[in-house]
Amino acid sequence: MTAPSCRVCGRLLRSETSRARGVGPTCHRRTGGHTGPHIPTPRPDHHVPGQAELPLIHHQPTLWSL
Repeated sequence: MTAPSCRVCGRLLRSETSRARGVGPTCHRRTGGHTGPHIPTPRPDHHVPGQAELPLIHHQPTLWSL
């Protein structure tokens, strides 16, 4: 059996808390407690400079769009 190591840096985990978490205390502090990828969720007030806003219109399906 291999010794548990940190998922971020690969160092040996010594405490039970770190082993249960899978991340050492330094990496846990550095990542802010998040070890997975962070994908920001878009907010309604999010605006990118230079991006044009298009109005959302209801599109009536036609024979050609099916």
